[in-house]
Amino acid sequence: MGLIDWTRRVFGGSVEKSNSIEDWFAEFGSSPSATGLNITQSTAMSISTVYACASIRSKDVARCTPRLMRAGSARSETPVVNHPVAKLFKRPNSWQTWTEFCRQMHAAYLLRGNAYAVIMRDGRGNPTALIPVNPDLVTLYEGQNGAIFYSVARNGVFLSAILSGQPLMIPEDDVFHLREIGFNMLVGLSRISIARDSFGVAMGLEQQAARFMANGARPAGVLQTDKQLTKDAADRLRTQWEQLRAGIQNAGRTAILEEGLKWQAMQLSSVDLEFIAQREFAISDIARWFDMPLYKLGVKAEMSRLKFDDADQAYVNTTIMPDLDAWEEKFVQKFDLDGENLVADFDERRLLRAAEATRINNQRLKIMSGISTQNECRAENGDPPLEGGDVLLTPVNLAASGSDMTGTAPDGAGRPDAGTVPDPGAPNEEKPKKSAIRPYIVSEQSSFVQNAGGSLTVARADLGDD
Repeated sequence: MGLIDWTRRVFGGSVEKSNSIEDWFAEFGSSPSATGLNITQSTAMSISTVYACASIRSKDVARCTPRLMRAGSARSETPVVNHPVAKLFKRPNSWQTWTEFCRQMHAAYLLRGNAYAVIMRDGRGNPTALIPVNPDLVTLYEGQNGAIFYSVARNGVFLSAILSGQPLMIPEDDVFHLREIGFNMLVGLSRISIARDSFGVAMGLEQQAARFMANGARPAGVLQTDKQLTKDAADRLRTQWEQLRAGIQNAGRTAILEEGLKWQAMQLSSVDLEFIAQREFAISDIARWFDMPLYKLGVKAEMSRLKFDDADQAYVNTTIMPDLDAWEEKFVQKFDLDGENLVADFDERRLLRAAEATRINNQRLKIMSGISTQNECRAENGDPPLEGGDVLLTPVNLAASGSDMTGTAPDGAGRPDAGTVPDPGAPNEEKPKKSAIRPYIVSEQSSFVQNAGGSLTVARADLGDD
């Protein structure tokens, strides 16, 4: 317990700060790694793998169009539009589109494990805007009665002006808080904190590669001479040599040595040659932290042996769908949508859009199988509806027995009633009595019996009536 918290308790303060390790690191904006490098949001995003994971996942979540639907309704039904939450799905605030808002929030969710947005309300309490806030600016406080408050640092004129009407301690009801996995009910674990060593290794490898290129993309070496050099002469030679050799723009230039100077290159060891392999391992290591398949990151070895349709389906099922579930459930909880028999639906079908030939063949099978109508499939392609295209077709092989489609015959034709033998001379309207015990049993049957001598005789057995 820190001095500030102790003072609040002694003097009867009504709130105390949450003392989780993630909040402590977030206050200072960095998480020191074992490599000696500090990992912050900006430095983590400078790692290409981290940026790709956060960018791809947030982009895919933003592509899933959010809608407000009646609980239990089909996706083909018209969504609810005359609702304050439905308007937030179109324009979360006056400065951002839904894509911009969702990507910013989900990137914070992936990196910090917590995404915050202040809920602006009108005089009736209806939500009018969602203002996203950097997680590093948010501090969570716990009230003595269990109430939760969020303190948002108002850095900058823009954020101060937007939140001018909000109290310093914003109550929980006015904060949209999306949490990652965590060990308490208040905050989620920050990936920047728990994965700081993996990020630090990747960042160190990238800096090492940059310095390698800055030194002419070749091993370092020494200048040798049998003469004794003064300190000034040695400094002058080092400066001249670095100006000649350092930098990728100086690669391949010819060096002129004087007074017996010789260049002795220092070759890379076998351990140094594993540098490229270490960078490849760093990619897969970071991808595990983000639950990101390697083919999404452009790893050629993975792309060459995958069937992309199946791989995309697995990626959506295991990576994107849990993200969508978190968004949908948070909207329902925060705005009490279940009390109005409403649900938030993020449509992921855009992520599973197959190739043209595959998509057309799938739609043909859906129409022929009676799963979808022609106009529903045309709507998926963005085509206008056709007249008469809303009829759900029924396959012939699935129709009832009898005539081609309906299974009924207006003239009484068709299969005879169960348990009766049709009389060819009798009119169709005179139907024999039905038998519910032995349908389709004839009254007389022939059987072939083989005699001892090998000849065949025909015996007729009367099976009786029904």
